[in-house]
Amino acid sequence: MATPTRRLCPSCQTRLSPLAAECPECGLALAPPRQGRPMLFQASALAQASYEPPPRSLTAPALGRVAPVAVEVDPDELQRPGEATPLAPAPPQPALSSQEPAASFWPLVKVEAAEALLLVVVQGLALALPAWVLGIPPARLLLGAWPLVIPYLLATSWAFFMVPLALAGQSPMMGTFGVTLPENTAERRMTFSLVHLLSVVCFPLSFLCMILSPRHQTLAELLSGQELLARPTARMR
Repeated sequence: MATPTRRLCPSCQTRLSPLAAECPECGLALAPPRQGRPMLFQASALAQASYEPPPRSLTAPALGRVAPVAVEVDPDELQRPGEATPLAPAPPQPALSSQEPAASFWPLVKVEAAEALLLVVVQGLALALPAWVLGIPPARLLLGAWPLVIPYLLATSWAFFMVPLALAGQSPMMGTFGVTLPENTAERRMTFSLVHLLSVVCFPLSFLCMILSPRHQTLAELLSGQELLARPTARMR
């Protein structure tokens, strides 16, 4: 049986030459023409003969007959694949010192000095109240029941600082002198209230820390790692 001299493109059905490697109409790559069995005297052909089925050509649409589609492209999108897109420069962030300036030396001294005097008044009232109820002098109550009186005075004094700091981030005298604690969690505020009470009780030592430290940090700031900042003032629009 004779092999046909012509064949058809599986995509556009164009008549092709038997030796054509691709369709001249649609550009489809074609499989090479199937050769017959080699003759017995072709030893080299028998050594290279492959008994696998010949590959089939893939069916694809007629690329040559598809009408081009007009696509509008922004000139900014015409960029090389390996070229990185230049990013817009980020706006400069204002420095922390311009947003939340650190409290200076004298406001911190005034806060702790005023709270030390206020603490003496609070402890005096806390000691005088049970002494008045029992009908004995406060000094006698302190000397006779000091294992109970001292924890009672410490708890009363800590609650005096803990409640304002935990709720508002300011001790009783911080709002007067424009100082605040920039902490959002109540747990860290309560921790700072404990060391702040120690700093107020040991005011001379805290005053020495403010003089020697480069940033005028109080004893509470050095122990807790937190920092008291100046309260931001309201701006008129």
